Amino acid sequence: MASSARIFFAGVGTTFAILGVGFGGGLLMANSAINEPTGYQARATAQPPSPVRVILPTTAGAAQPTQQPQQVAAVESVPEPMKEVQPEKRVEKIDTKKTEADLRERRKRYAERKAKREAARATQLVARARTDAPIMAFGGENAPSLALFGN
Repeated sequence: MASSARIFFAGVGTTFAILGVGFGGGLLMANSAINEPTGYQARATAQPPSPVRVILPTTAGAAQPTQQPQQVAAVESVPEPMKEVQPEKRVEKIDTKKTEADLRERRKRYAERKAKREAARATQLVARARTDAPIMAFGGENAPSLALFGN
């Protein structure tokens, strides 16, 4: 009986020692993490960043064409009336039949791949259902003599 009590108290003492070491280590790590700044904070407080001058291009104004020097003429020239210039219209015809055929072919391939995926998933589910069925067996004549809870 004395040896049983000694083993019990040794187990209790070991448990308290392990818990004390665990909590003590946790407190040490928590205090060191709170008190010591590391990483980005340590670098930010140690040395402030140097100022940088950034010059961005102005995009609000349009580009001004370079001006060529004008020659002074003795006789003033009469401006010609402005002619209306019509822009050229270039419209490329898109082969809609080809793009529609490509679209149909792409959709068809997608539907085939999706059907194959779903069929594979269904066969996996059926196979899983067959193998994962819970089996509950109770001992008969050849059962081992280990009886737990009256079974």
